[in-house]
Amino acid sequence: MTTTNFDYLGLPDYEVVGELGRGGFGEVLLARHRILGRLVAVKHIPAQALADPEAVARFRREAQALARVQHPAVVVVYDLRLTDTSAVLLMEYVPGESLRQALDHRVVPAPAAIAILDDVAQALGAAAAVGIVHRDVKPANVFLLAGGRAKLGDFGIARIADPGVFRTRDGMLTGTPAYLAPESLLPGHQPDSSTDDYGFAVMAYEMLVGQLPFRGEGLSLLGQHGFVAAASPVQIVPGFPAEAAEALLAGLSKDPSVRLPAGQLVARLRAVPAAAWPPPPEAGRAQATGATMMEQAPARVSVPVPGPPPTRSGPRRRTTLLLGAVAVLVLAAAATVIVASAEAAPLTVEAATVTVDAADRSCPTAQYIFTAVIDTNGAAGRLRLRWLQPDGAATETTALDVLEGQDPVTARLQFDVTGEEPLQGSAQLQVLSPQQLNATPVEVSYSCP
Repeated sequence: MTTTNFDYLGLPDYEVVGELGRGGFGEVLLARHRILGRLVAVKHIPAQALADPEAVARFRREAQALARVQHPAVVVVYDLRLTDTSAVLLMEYVPGESLRQALDHRVVPAPAAIAILDDVAQALGAAAAVGIVHRDVKPANVFLLAGGRAKLGDFGIARIADPGVFRTRDGMLTGTPAYLAPESLLPGHQPDSSTDDYGFAVMAYEMLVGQLPFRGEGLSLLGQHGFVAAASPVQIVPGFPAEAAEALLAGLSKDPSVRLPAGQLVARLRAVPAAAWPPPPEAGRAQATGATMMEQAPARVSVPVPGPPPTRSGPRRRTTLLLGAVAVLVLAAAATVIVASAEAAPLTVEAATVTVDAADRSCPTAQYIFTAVIDTNGAAGRLRLRWLQPDGAATETTALDVLEGQDPVTARLQFDVTGEEPLQGSAQLQVLSPQQLNATPVEVSYSCP
């Protein structure tokens, strides 16, 4: 059996069954315990995402708190393993599809949508009870079960696992725009339950109306979150219940102090008779922008964070200052983007070196771990890689997102050999883009007396 793993896991009690996802944060693999036979989802987060010691400590605290959450709508955390070079999180495997995948391919009727939202709201409440804030509520993090139930995953950990979600670096605030609460742009803001309530309301609006409340990309989308009122669903969907529209808009309030909490939003939606809901809106769903549909590579934006805002004195004053701060941030970001687009150098690969570690050579099996260290110019971009294996076969091409300043980049190949047939060959890393480069092949020899 041959498996290809970037940022090798090193979990001897588990065997890799398949890959569930991959991105700039690392990889999520489906694994099976060798003795118990239990399937688990394994999220492997490389050192680049955990370079800050405080980030590692926060990651540990949040995983420990999440492990205490006992609720059927929360993805269970089984184990956390931290080393100097990576973090490995073992979680409950939820078979099926995500809500993002469901919304991309079909319309979810209102009663079913509300049942899903109810589960998500309960999950948020259970986590909040132990001090956990999700920070990234969106359809891609909701997993659908048989019978119409749902589970919410990536609590808090999403902030560390995906460098594109709520991460502050070098004075820059980074986030996923489609579900970003307006106050998240304020200097020094720490996400809390009202931040989750906003993302939840955006998701509820998307499910019930058939489109996002704010559509666009980058700076335009940030500006809409900050100071553009969402259109009432009754203006978009004929026959949409007025009481449901009012609840959704209350959940999208710019002022977190008066924003409708997720649980109350669901309660108001449940109060609407099933017969009052219009037929599912087919047309609107196809109009969602690419930034909202890209589950594997969400749209990201960076804006400079200015100094502290003036003292706030009441909800109305708070809202006015919030909108003003967002406006300043969006304008400043526009200048930043113009300068960055003119000055940013494209990602280039300068060299690649491969070494091999024979982790297990007990006949009639052997395991070889090939590690490639890829030197780049430190720019952000995407690498396309593949391995030529010792048996002559080539792996599938893999795309690896590289963060700005992430140099070098590490890729690994696990090659397993079984049986008594001798094998002599070499492994070679091939960089296919942004430019072609072949690392020097590394020879291996296997024999079983």
